Amino acid sequence: MEKLELFFIPSPLMGHAGQAVELARLFINHFHHLTVTVLMMKLPGDPIGTDYTDSLTGDDQIKFIHFPPMDLDLFQDCPTIGFMADAVINRHKPIIRELMVNRFNGSGSGRLGALVVDMFCTPMIDVAKEFNVPTYVFFTSNAAFLGIMFHFQTLEDEHGQDISELEHSGTELTVPSYASPVPPSVVSYVFWDKDHWSKRFIRYTRKYREAKGIIVNTFLELEHHALRSYDDKTPPVYAVGPLLKPEKPTPDNQVLEWLKGQPESSVLLLCFGSRGWLNVDQVREIAVAIERSGYGFIWSLRRAPSEEQKGFPGEYTDYNEVLPAGFLERTAGKGKVIGWVPQTEVLADVATGGFVSHCGWNSILESLWFGVPVATWPIYAEQQLDAFQMVKDLGLAVEISLDYNIRDKNQKMVSAEEIEKGIREVMDRDSEVRAKVKTMKAKSRMAREEGGSSLASLRSIVDDIISSNN
Repeated sequence: MEKLELFFIPSPLMGHAGQAVELARLFINHFHHLTVTVLMMKLPGDPIGTDYTDSLTGDDQIKFIHFPPMDLDLFQDCPTIGFMADAVINRHKPIIRELMVNRFNGSGSGRLGALVVDMFCTPMIDVAKEFNVPTYVFFTSNAAFLGIMFHFQTLEDEHGQDISELEHSGTELTVPSYASPVPPSVVSYVFWDKDHWSKRFIRYTRKYREAKGIIVNTFLELEHHALRSYDDKTPPVYAVGPLLKPEKPTPDNQVLEWLKGQPESSVLLLCFGSRGWLNVDQVREIAVAIERSGYGFIWSLRRAPSEEQKGFPGEYTDYNEVLPAGFLERTAGKGKVIGWVPQTEVLADVATGGFVSHCGWNSILESLWFGVPVATWPIYAEQQLDAFQMVKDLGLAVEISLDYNIRDKNQKMVSAEEIEKGIREVMDRDSEVRAKVKTMKAKSRMAREEGGSSLASLRSIVDDIISSNN
């Protein structure tokens, strides 16, 4: 069989890039007539993300083309990281088009079978059309969030609904991809903010409908309701997960060494993602709750971003400046306060018994894969909806908050009492949630095995690609 090459174009955001590489590995591990080239963009001003993407390496079947980072000064007028990522993607559009012209110009250098583009890289669909190449969108969030994007786009484009008005409707929303009515307070600001909706998310959603298919990092057993909720104007949706973002190797990591000596399910992980941070007063409430709970802990604690950091949190040089007096001394034998944490490796350790998480989709899939229950504390983006789905729709997490939003200037403090309650619930070894998470752990692994739902979806995509190229 003729070898087909796939071009993968991830967004220049760390979590998206890692998932894309894992998807590429899934393709080539199961289908030896495919090769993959990953076109890797960098986000200016994101040293951790750049370091991470540079660490991703290929093999005989996966090649990488790393584009050099663009000058941060080119993006000074971008109000958020999301808008900056979009601008970076658009600036790479002619570069990638030129690359495809040079690579596939009839010289016998290979045959491009398909483009697989990140959910934010929809401008590349136009490039694929020029070359008459099928495009598949890789949606790195979940099936339910994809559903609410389609639902709101339909309301606006076909029914003339001003989506922003729904924020203050005073009633819960009926959204086909969620089993429970959705409170407006957990709906992401990217829908309520007119700039984010009109300039970004509705544009992505319209382009999704032009794709040959949509690949989602989820699995049927987890999101069967959402995956069956789409209308007949939606391209085929393929659930191929869970795909876990590969970690950078962490040799001689002191925290991992410490963790190995702790009893099973005795340690709480607190981590709010690569862009997560909390203000000083809120940090102190967490510290009080941790100390009162008495559990062992690993806490990834990061500083609010400076103006120059464009939304990326920094590291503390001295945790005493933000933690209650004496906290580090009193908890020295019980836990570790650190900056960046090798999250996947911590969750994989049997000593980890619970996870206070921002509920990014990567983190949720990791928690389910390793059978570690989550206490929800969303921070930004679509995380409030993820938290809502996990607690209310699926019963796979406990609640600290469902609607915490760091963008809200009037955000109410989460008290030490509320945090401690969530910690005790997530660390309860006999809870119903823990039992359900253990069951979902088994299902998540079966989905990826021979005969599993996700591997069947993957085969359907490859059959479709081959059919398109015939």
